[in-house]
This record gives sequence, C-alpha cells and structure tokens, in this order.
Amino acid sequence: MPLDQTGIARFAERHLMPDRVKITRGSGEDMLDPETGDLIPAPPLLVYADRAGLYAHQERIRGKGSHDGAWVEEVRPGYRMLMPLCAPEVQEDDSVLVEEARDEQAVGRTYRVAALGEVSSFPVLRTVWLEERNRKAAS
Repeated sequence: MPLDQTGIARFAERHLMPDRVKITRGSGEDMLDPETGDLIPAPPLLVYADRAGLYAHQERIRGKGSHDGAWVEEVRPGYRMLMPLCAPEVQEDDSVLVEEARDEQAVGRTYRVAALGEVSSFPVLRTVWLEERNRKAAS
C-alpha cells in the first residue's frame, strides 16, 4: 500500500506550521514619485502571506581562520522555515516577516531567504533556509 502524501502534508501543516509569515520580494527597480519627481525604490512584491513554521538550526563551518593556518570551527545560527506544498516558490534574498507566532519573541523578526527551497521525490512540505536579519525586542 503506497503512502498517502496528502495525509502526511495535512498533518505537517496542522502540527508543524503554527505561525503566520509574510514573504516579500524587492524588484530592485526604481519608480518615479509623482509628487516629488524623484526616483524611489518600488514597493516590494507580496510573495506569500500565510502559515509557516520556524525552526532553529545551527550550521557548523570549518575553515582556515587563523594566521598560523589552523582550522577554526564556527557555529552560525540559521533557521529552517516549513511551508505548505501549495506555497509559491521563494527566491534567495526574499524577506520573511513573522507576523504571528506561538513564541511571542518571534513576532516582528525578519529573515532573509539564504537558499532556494528544497525539493523532494516525495514532497509533503516546502523547506526554506533562512538567515536572521534583525530582532525587535517585544514591547
């Protein structure tokens, strides 16, 4: 009996994606401000605004970092964002804003998409890797 992908996907959405995010993409183009006649950055394009789940992930990087040629290991914080399969594809440098979250300290934080979303032969959700941009203290 084959596995039911849709059942697994529904389970993942219900239990692994409790937060709400907004993903935007800058066009990199300027537009004319009719009031001032100045060129200003175009407003970002809304890519996605719905459910997601954010999970911390530590990345270990090893490289030559000292003057004597010794290998240095660095641990960098990263984040993995889970989204439903129906979510549109995100691109590197898209911005992610956490609008609602179970963890109140996550609300208002922004992230940069660090890599294209992962693909799979048995897709049940989308996985996207993020880097934190800023952290606003809760008020």
